[in-house]
Amino acid sequence: NVPLDSTDAIDAFVIDPTSVASHAVAQSAVTALTGGVPLAPGSLPVGTSSTVALSVAPGALGLPADTWGVYGVTVSVTVGRDVVWSQAAPITWRPELVPPLKVTVVASISGPKERVASLLSAADDERVALLVDPSALTTSQRLGLDRRESYMLPTGNLDITSVAHAEAPAMLDAALAESRRYSSVPWLAIVAAADNASVALATHAGAVAVLADPRWANYGQPAASVVTATPVGDLALAPVVLPDPTLSATLASQPPAQPGTTARVLAVAALRAGAGVGSVVVAPGDGWVVDGTQPSRAIAALLDAPFVTARPLTAALSDPDRLSVDLPDSTPSADDTGSDLAVGAVSALDRLSVMASAAQSPSAMVAEARRAVFAAMSLADRADPERRATEFAEASDLAESVINAVMVTSGNTLNLVSSSGDVPLTVKNNLDVAVTVRVSMTSRSPTLVTKAQPTTTVEAGAEATVLVPVTAVSNGDADVTVVLRNEDGQTVAVAQTLRIKVRAQWGNAATGVFTAGLVVLLIGGIVRTARRGRKDTRVLPADSANVAG
Repeated sequence: NVPLDSTDAIDAFVIDPTSVASHAVAQSAVTALTGGVPLAPGSLPVGTSSTVALSVAPGALGLPADTWGVYGVTVSVTVGRDVVWSQAAPITWRPELVPPLKVTVVASISGPKERVASLLSAADDERVALLVDPSALTTSQRLGLDRRESYMLPTGNLDITSVAHAEAPAMLDAALAESRRYSSVPWLAIVAAADNASVALATHAGAVAVLADPRWANYGQPAASVVTATPVGDLALAPVVLPDPTLSATLASQPPAQPGTTARVLAVAALRAGAGVGSVVVAPGDGWVVDGTQPSRAIAALLDAPFVTARPLTAALSDPDRLSVDLPDSTPSADDTGSDLAVGAVSALDRLSVMASAAQSPSAMVAEARRAVFAAMSLADRADPERRATEFAEASDLAESVINAVMVTSGNTLNLVSSSGDVPLTVKNNLDVAVTVRVSMTSRSPTLVTKAQPTTTVEAGAEATVLVPVTAVSNGDADVTVVLRNEDGQTVAVAQTLRIKVRAQWGNAATGVFTAGLVVLLIGGIVRTARRGRKDTRVLPADSANVAG
């Protein structure tokens, strides 16, 4: 009986149990009933099932009584001489003799609502610390965090390392501001690279600690689970958490329904304890494979193991005797988003924020667009750069459609036929809520001068006509720029250029012609009336009358 002394040995045994010498220690024939009548041992009718219990006395295993170790066991089903099913798994022998190990389990909770619910179910153990994107949780889920050790993540579980390497700190500021709308707990950064660029950015933003994701940060087997990084200039960096990569990957990747998963997690933990590490952090990350219906059996078995003491993350972070390490300045990777995506995301979020400031109430359309932009910059998307590019393109299109939801729809050319007057502009609002905007029209020509910037409120899905007072200095064509702004003067709708044909003398001439016409009509009317009056008052012939004289 040769112990499995490494994770590689465990992997090799699980893949090919015949690679290790073995001997049978227990066997049992399958028994079944049909119509309540026991069948002969070894008979199992088609379409039926049977539970078989195997037990063996510890002494019959042939393992040392005074030494712990990890060994392999195989369970097989044979029909005749043929093995029709088998499963291999490691077992931890005499776990009470394994050296003590402090274990901190940290679960990341982010993603779509169904995924969030599954992760919360798997991490439903009060000994597990939660790293949570609060914007992805329901109100009841957030309230449930009051009883747990929990830390806030930036919205979308932002890829902080990509943001750091792109030198786009505004992206992190926006993601944190969004998360703080839902939670006030301290925030913890998850980074894809344990370098000064990532850790310094998180520290500047107030992170209580920085956890290096073992999927991306290539730091090998850490000498300590929490370390202190050398300061960058005058900046004392936040504590850096280095999860055990092997134990974290084992918990994250193994199918939770298979009995061998729990045994494998325990075996790897025992080997780490046997190596004298003393303490580990286990972080399965947002790629954790869970069944979504119950707490993780593997976590419960690990934290209940006789050689394990569950340690809160707060205790690990407050350890005064942390190992000091030097981090590389920056470790750019092909998995980073790149500066174009980071800068584009910042620009889209800024413009969406301005649109939200003009809205009379929270807009579901704006919120959806913001979530899409954050999701396209998530840490999880490092695993698939092509998908990330597609998601970002879709998020950008959605954001652009929302940004352009409020616009000026007047024609490109307008006419002004007087020296002063009001230019009518039509503002359309395709958002789901009312917006209040200030119409700013700027003339590019001395021909026309604008006199005011009127403010209007446009209901959801409606249009409004805004009258902008102007004064014409002379005739000519004047190009004007029309911008819709919020109350702070920020641009809500992109600038549009209109042409106003100023024909002020036309208006004066028309007024003169109209006045002259009225005079002519008036004179004509008087003449006709006079003529008609003379005819009607003429003295008719009369008989001569004698006048006394």
